[in-house]
Amino acid sequence: MNGENTVVTAELHYKDPETAIDWLESVFGLKPRIVVKDEKDTFVFSEVEIQGVSIAILPEMGERNLSPVRTEGVNTQSIRVRSNIDVVAHCAKARANGAEIIREPEQFFFGDLTYFVADLEGHVWAFAQPVKGKSGPPPKGWTVTISGHS
Repeated sequence: MNGENTVVTAELHYKDPETAIDWLESVFGLKPRIVVKDEKDTFVFSEVEIQGVSIAILPEMGERNLSPVRTEGVNTQSIRVRSNIDVVAHCAKARANGAEIIREPEQFFFGDLTYFVADLEGHVWAFAQPVKGKSGPPPKGWTVTISGHS
């Protein structure tokens, strides 16, 4: 696998995916790219995007692909969106729209200003903004290894 045609797309499962799409657009600024419904007008699949990157929105499927509302809020993954957005303003908008802010915007040693937020069904998102001139060494005792670089 050489990666030339490789695309990794996160897939999030929602109890109510159509409401989630509206919420993700109004609160996070994600735009619906495609919405698929079957012959009975039942939601099947959607993709939302932010700055050209897609995230799949799906209904729950069986017992392995559930919304966090069905697992007492347990998440086994999160979505990280790294973009040239104004993270402080994005966080304020999310808060004003009732989103649960898990971690306030924080400047990390690697240069990103990041905050963590739960969406309407409890999926955890991190929104990160690279900030020029704000990177520095890792905290004392930490090591950072970048594969393929010296």
